[in-house]
Amino acid sequence: MENGEKFTAQNFRKTMDTKNLSIVRQSFANTVFTHKVQEVAAEYQERNVFRVKIANIIFVTLVLVLLVIQAFNPENFLFSYLAAGITIAEIIFLIIQLSFRFEQRAVMHKNSALKYMGLRDSYRSLIVDIMNGNAASEILIAKRDLLQREYQIISDLAPQTGSKEYKEAQVRLNKRGIIAGEEFTWSDVEIDHFLPEELRLKNNEN
Repeated sequence: MENGEKFTAQNFRKTMDTKNLSIVRQSFANTVFTHKVQEVAAEYQERNVFRVKIANIIFVTLVLVLLVIQAFNPENFLFSYLAAGITIAEIIFLIIQLSFRFEQRAVMHKNSALKYMGLRDSYRSLIVDIMNGNAASEILIAKRDLLQREYQIISDLAPQTGSKEYKEAQVRLNKRGIIAGEEFTWSDVEIDHFLPEELRLKNNEN
């Protein structure tokens, strides 16, 4: 079957490896979701980086202003004490920054998101091969298992995320209101939502 050729209900069922397709579609959906979670986490960390930079600017500005005021009021040591206190607060804040490593974590989340994105595209290509009947079942299974191992490796190396990122990813992926509850069940309708129209089951089975 040539690329871009419309599937009919009859040749679709004959050429499609339904069991492998079902497994691959589920894995594809998981990859789409984990990609979005990492993407959201990267955005949150980048916001933290921005806030930290603003806070550092404020701290430094306050210290400089207080020192200038102290220079014009050498007999009043209040401004010197305030400047020293803010300097200590800035040092503590720097220690917190080193502990949480906001910039490094943002980069790690972004890199993981990019890896999941590449894996997502690989799953989409495999779905095309299965639906077109372009390869023997053994080859499809080998590709499926290879992608699953790659997914596990990426997941093992990916930085941890929390419930906040998880819930935000659900909201963003559910903009069209395809799920009634709070979580995805990876029904055919939900998975079709992540695929182009020509790869959706509901379009090919009609």
